[in-house]
Amino acid sequence: MSEAEQIRVVIVDDHPMVREIIALACNERASLQVVGQAGDGWEALEKCELLHPDVVVLDLGLPGLSGFDVLLRLREQFPSTRVLIVSGRDDRAAVFESVRLGADGYLEKTGSVDEIAAAVEAVGQGTKVFSVDHRRSVHVELGDLIRRSREAASLAARLTRREREILDLLAWGLSTRLMASRLGVSERTAEAHTRSLYRKLGVRSGVQAVHRAAEMKLVKLVGSGQVGRLNR
Repeated sequence: MSEAEQIRVVIVDDHPMVREIIALACNERASLQVVGQAGDGWEALEKCELLHPDVVVLDLGLPGLSGFDVLLRLREQFPSTRVLIVSGRDDRAAVFESVRLGADGYLEKTGSVDEIAAAVEAVGQGTKVFSVDHRRSVHVELGDLIRRSREAASLAARLTRREREILDLLAWGLSTRLMASRLGVSERTAEAHTRSLYRKLGVRSGVQAVHRAAEMKLVKLVGSGQVGRLNR
């Protein structure tokens, strides 16, 4: 098989030994040619810009730019490049997010290097590589997402305008006194609206309310603190 017919591969993992082992396994197959390696997300994008690989073998646990961020940028910048996720994560949320962002396959690192090389070859030939368990995980996660979306829509419809304002201010970390001042109401009135909001959210504190609302996509947290903005 000529070089022009080979599947060009870039391997992205922050562990050099892992990259070398996968590279050796791939290069033992006549159909595969490893043309580059990268140890972080930014380097991966640079290598793809320079080398135009057919397949990127991508780890999710990268320093700096995460594997998910790299996958998203690859789909935007190099839509014809196929991506095989090879990760130490085996949770269904990681599989679902990889599928959602456009991965062409997903393998755990517990698999043999021969399995990884075979998967690279299959992905390079246009085959989607997901196990039965992965497909089941995606279906379960999608079902959960639909359920959560319906719950959020139902809850949002039951919140009053004032409760929405209270939730917004809680997300910014304001006290009851400051919320009352901001809304132009008494502290007792602000407390009443807050208690009503807690009942509807099924929580007992402002912190719980904000995190519950964030889980339901009713409020967006910024950074690691309780600072956010209510989704209108």
